[in-house]
Amino acid sequence: MADTIALRNVALLALLVCLGWQFPKIRSEFRLGLPILLWAAYLLIFPVIADDHLVALQSLEGQWGRGILAMLAGAGTALVLRHRKWGGAFHLGLISSVSVIVYLVLAAVKAWELQAIPWGYWGRETHHADLGYTAGQAAVLLTAVLVTQGKKYRFWSIALIAGGLVCTALARSRAGFVFALLGGVLVFATAYLAQSDRHRRYVMGSLVILVLVGGAVFSIAAKMDPRWGNMATQLAAGFMGDAIQIECEGTASIEGDILARYGDGEQAQAIIYSVRIADGARMVLLRAGLDLSFKHPWGLDGSRQAFQKLLRQECPAPVLNMAHAHNGWLDTALAIGWLGVVLYLAVLLHYAIRGYRRLRTETEPNVWAVVLLTLSSFWMLRAMADSVFRDHMFEMQGFVLTYALLAMRNRAADQTG
Repeated sequence: MADTIALRNVALLALLVCLGWQFPKIRSEFRLGLPILLWAAYLLIFPVIADDHLVALQSLEGQWGRGILAMLAGAGTALVLRHRKWGGAFHLGLISSVSVIVYLVLAAVKAWELQAIPWGYWGRETHHADLGYTAGQAAVLLTAVLVTQGKKYRFWSIALIAGGLVCTALARSRAGFVFALLGGVLVFATAYLAQSDRHRRYVMGSLVILVLVGGAVFSIAAKMDPRWGNMATQLAAGFMGDAIQIECEGTASIEGDILARYGDGEQAQAIIYSVRIADGARMVLLRAGLDLSFKHPWGLDGSRQAFQKLLRQECPAPVLNMAHAHNGWLDTALAIGWLGVVLYLAVLLHYAIRGYRRLRTETEPNVWAVVLLTLSSFWMLRAMADSVFRDHMFEMQGFVLTYALLAMRNRAADQTG
């Protein structure tokens, strides 16, 4: 949620202080796994090898370090809430849906004022993507509850999932909508494979309902947002020319090819505009970020501005001056190097593998095992479309996934004990 950085930091600090009092009771169970420890060690060491040590230290404090603290907080919270009824996956899904609920209330008020559906309205968010991140995480958590915990939370889970789809469609967050729907589908696919035969019919029926609801919302949103219709053509145009040259000099080097291919009309002008600032620009950014990452395999200084800084080494004043590469893996590579990418990929795979192994050993799917496998997969895929390994998104991943890891371990220990 926008403008809550101070609140988030205070909440994280307060949680860690509270967990510190409980640490003597939980320290024997506080095991995170080697991939997480290697990842944390690399982040702590990186400022020593970074191009700018001071900026790297500031970045460690500003985002990377808080992600590590969020992991510790998630693990500790799972251990403290081990036998509490309100520490389940539904409650995490409900918390993840807070920004969605706030948005829907504000959108309803806006609709009343306008006497029309407020398409493109962002509520109190500064960017629609923030709604998509929380809606996607909530969709995974709540769908996991839906397919593993029966009737208890069924109504509210369905309502919150639908609310997330509606809010991303209203805010015109295309990636947010697609990945929220994809997150739910991932859960259903996992549950279908893990369920016994007698429950598979229910899982398939629920999946059909999700797809129908998602399809209905999409059909309405696509009519109101023309970007859906010509997205493929604009993305294809982003593969034309030299990406770094386009970032530095603008679209002049490819405008001739675009005009020759599409004619001197509105379509060509729309495609040129797209390469400058819309869907085509995303592909140019991806290609430019990939080129820069190969030129600087050890990254730069760990900062959010790594892409901009490295691009300015190619040209002092880029014409297309984007904030980042719009790809989580590339932005991480530019910030802390490809070794950092490999280590964080190992962390997400660690979560996924632990969830998968637990699903293989149980006759009925464990909700936390489903969450671990699907939510880690969700973030790996989500990073292909946006820079999600930073700031509050990074903290969300660290807290929820580590919470799920320890909660799954707690449940297994309780069952065997």
